Amino acid sequence: MSGKTLEELAEAVANIRRSNLSEAKSFAKPPQMMLDTLTATMLLLGEVNPTWDTIKYNMTRGDGKGLTNLVVEYDPSEVSDATKTKAKDLLSKHTLQDLRKCSVFTAIVFEWAVAAVDA
Repeated sequence: MSGKTLEELAEAVANIRRSNLSEAKSFAKPPQMMLDTLTATMLLLGEVNPTWDTIKYNMTRGDGKGLTNLVVEYDPSEVSDATKTKAKDLLSKHTLQDLRKCSVFTAIVFEWAVAAVDA
């Protein structure tokens, strides 16, 4: 993808602008590529059965356990191969180029998730 390390990509997620998060959260029903990307991400971060409501909640949690915090703390050794495969299947339906057209936030998260699956 970008040639960046997982840590660099996690830092990019952690530094996402609040306005980009708000834009993504504003969808009552998000575009499928956004839902697939964020579902895959939440699976990698330990959410067993992510729904759009739990994804939106986790985007801006203020307790240190929100999406941006968990991405920075991600340990690939703690994620099962089955979970990584499920996430990879969701991510493989889309390209970074398409996600950039959909949402800045989702494109940044997509890049991290693709790297996280392969870590």
